[in-house]
This record gives sequence, C-alpha cells and structure tokens, in this order.
Amino acid sequence: MGIGLLVYGFRTIPFKDIGNGLTRGSIYVERNNTPFLPDWSADAVLTKINAVREGAGFSKVKTSEKLNQAALGRLSVILTERDYEGATTGLTREVATKNAGYDANLIGDLLLVDFFKTNDPVADWQANDITKGTLLHPDFRDAGIAIKNDQDKVSVYVLLLSPRKIVVGPKKITWGGPDLWEVVNGRRIEMGVNPLRQRDELCTVASIRLNELLELGKLDGHAGFVPVLDRPDLKWISEKYNLSEFLAQGYSSPLETVQAWENTLGHKALLAGGEYVWGCVYAQNTFSVAIAAY
Repeated sequence: MGIGLLVYGFRTIPFKDIGNGLTRGSIYVERNNTPFLPDWSADAVLTKINAVREGAGFSKVKTSEKLNQAALGRLSVILTERDYEGATTGLTREVATKNAGYDANLIGDLLLVDFFKTNDPVADWQANDITKGTLLHPDFRDAGIAIKNDQDKVSVYVLLLSPRKIVVGPKKITWGGPDLWEVVNGRRIEMGVNPLRQRDELCTVASIRLNELLELGKLDGHAGFVPVLDRPDLKWISEKYNLSEFLAQGYSSPLETVQAWENTLGHKALLAGGEYVWGCVYAQNTFSVAIAAY
C-alpha cells in the first residue's frame, strides 16, 4: 500500500512517547530460521528516490539521523497503532519533524506497508498521482527514512521536507546627523584643523537640502544647492558666508561616510580644510548633507 500527503504549515500537538523499541531505523523479524530476502536499507531507498528526482530535473534530498528518527517514530505508530495521520497518538508528521528540531515550510510523506521486497518502491509511488507529486516535488531538500524488514516484505516510511526560509529584513539605520557631526569634527581634529562650530542658518540649508534628496531618492550632484541659496528668504545666508556643500548616500555608518568623503576628490576639504569655521550636518536613511562655511 502506498500513501503520500502534503501539508503546508502546522500546529504544535503534544508528543507521546511511542516506539522506544525502535532504535536504529530498521526492525528485523525472524520466522522459523527461514533465510530472508536481502534487507532494504535507508541508503538504498534514498538512492532510488534521488535517481528519479535527478532524472526529472529536481535536486537530490539528503537524510540526517534526527530526521531518520522522526520517520522511525511515525512508522512505529503506523504499524503498531494503525495511526496513519497521528490523530490517535498525537505523533503527526508535523510533531515528529518539530521534535527533530527541523523548521519546515513544506512536509510530505511516502508510505509502503507489507510491500514485497522484490518490487520497486519508486515505481509504486509513481503509479499514483498523489504519491508521484510528493516524490517529485521540486521544493524538497531533506528527508528522513525508516524501514521495517520482514522475511519477504518490507514497510517503509519517508519524510520529505523543505526548510522554512528565513527572510532577513533590511538593516535598520540607527544613526543620524548628530552622530555624523561628531565623527566629522573628530576627524578634523585628528587632521590638525579646528572643529566646526554650528550655525542655525547653516542647519536650515542642510535641512532643506536633505529633504530634497530624500524626496528625490538619490543624490542630485549639488544641482539643488544654488537654487536654495538663491531663495529670497535665504539669500542673506550666501551673502554673509562662503558656503560649500558635501553630499553622501548609502553608507552604513557615520565613520564609513566620513571615510568616503576623505577619499573622494573635492570632499576631503570638509575634514582637512582649515578655512572652514562654521558648519552643520543633517543625515537620515544614509543620505547625508554637510554644509561648511567661512
């Protein structure tokens, strides 16, 4: 008999201590000292499964001891309790998988009970649309296999699984203008020039320019700098100071931003230019605007 099922997601069900007598992935039963047909092994079944998967253009699956033990627990309750779904014992394939420490996105299983050893398990599974779909599902990467060998028959249970994908969110940007201002002035001191002193009017320019860049979603090559200084309400600032603008975007920390300025032609003056006396820095979401003036 062949059975194959798929399930997406699962809930936790209390584990019952079943099948403690099954310890090595195989169970042997001897009858009147009659010679056995060759016993099946988990490796042999895995080889057959992977051969047909590769032939169909899908990736191989690999087993682990923990998943083999999970499969063994399931085979035990199926054979001893006829609990094919785990509803009686509580040992569903989801619980067995979770107890093995495997975080599954997709779980499938294949079953043969009292199957003649001379027959081909893969051919049996391929003869049914459901079991064939399980056997050849493209997402499966891992497996657990348990076998009970009798004299001329065998029972096999196979877990097939795909791991849950861990989605890593974008790295949260936790630094801003004050952090960058501190690093800029620290580097100026290291380079032997005076730290910049902040001026509110310069912060007004830096704030406007940062908002323009954030709205644009990219650096503008200083295209917006002169138009801001030419605004009637801000023109007095450019008449009072000689101003320079320094832009950066995409760096993960204030230090990386300052290093980029230091290593870029024309921007090093922000850090080494002793002529600059005043300044202000605004930064958000890796966009940085530094205004320096004398």
